[in-house]
Amino acid sequence: MAKHLPHPSRRPLPVLPDELISEILLRVPVRSLVQFRCVCKSWNSQFSNPQFAKDHLRTSTTTTTTHPNQRLVSSIIGDPKIISFSVQSLFQNPSTPARARRFRMSDKYHILGSCNGLLCLCDIHQRCIRLWNPSIRFRSQRFPTGVTLDAGITHHGFGYDHVSDTYKLLVAVEDLHEKVTKVYTFGENSWRVIPNFPCRPTRWLGKFVSGTLNWIAKGGASDDQWVILNFDLGSETYGEVLLPKGGDSDKICNPVLNVLRGCLCVCFYDSKEARWVVWLMTEYGVQHSWTKLVMIPHFIQDPWIEFQHSMFRWYHSLEPLDISENGVVILKTNFSKVVIYNSNDGRLDYPRITGERGLHDLHSYHESLVSLPC
Repeated sequence: MAKHLPHPSRRPLPVLPDELISEILLRVPVRSLVQFRCVCKSWNSQFSNPQFAKDHLRTSTTTTTTHPNQRLVSSIIGDPKIISFSVQSLFQNPSTPARARRFRMSDKYHILGSCNGLLCLCDIHQRCIRLWNPSIRFRSQRFPTGVTLDAGITHHGFGYDHVSDTYKLLVAVEDLHEKVTKVYTFGENSWRVIPNFPCRPTRWLGKFVSGTLNWIAKGGASDDQWVILNFDLGSETYGEVLLPKGGDSDKICNPVLNVLRGCLCVCFYDSKEARWVVWLMTEYGVQHSWTKLVMIPHFIQDPWIEFQHSMFRWYHSLEPLDISENGVVILKTNFSKVVIYNSNDGRLDYPRITGERGLHDLHSYHESLVSLPC
């Protein structure tokens, strides 16, 4: 006697173990997870769990090479607005104008730093700071700065202290009355004052990596070497690491720091090589781990600048913002313009941001579910 199979619509749906569902969700982009909050209460609760946010961040930063969660953000000069655009779209369509996502703000903010999907914003006029995660529309309350951020600041930085599981803002102040480092801990709402600081960096913004903030400075044994001035957010102490080539200031011109592939990197004009060179510190704090990553022609110029004298068309600094697995580099110039260099065929692209002028700065931003307790 023939057996009748059940109608396909009547077959029970397969049941996946909760552990497998969680593993799948850890690999889903943040924007999709935000939409999935409406699926059921348990998912909404799970996505709001701080531990899930940490696990998702760790998974997305270690297993993904196609940059789906990576964006660049910038405030706009003279306009209470912050924009962001996709790194992935720049790699895929370097000659096409980048489409920006715009966020209208209630006040004019400067971006003091980016870490784990949180942007540290400063309202200079109201002398306050706040944290913001645009991916999940999280905004912290406003915190008073306790310092005047538009005067006397030599360097600053924002990062995560994994020892205390807190986010911290560093501000170094030098004026006629004091020369101190002030560290603000979010959640504790308090400033710690650390007397003095070793040397003055060449740029304000510190780059966060491996629990430290880092700046380019002059120091070393002769006080004339290029060094990385670092600040350990756990121990709240300063240190120094030499740049490649022993920090020789005769060979290194206009060094700029950033973070690529989770490691500290430096880009400078090498007078001996007569081109820009990007080095990667594959093991943080270890001098001999510096590895040459890519070399960039010195003749990169901006086609949009129409000065009569060609000397004004050359860039004086290049900051690597991101790099693909096949050697395509996104760079920021000293004019806050974006340049894309393909190290395989030497191609240069100069993408424009659709409808935007006057970018104040550019920060790498990784989309995440991270927030702070209210």
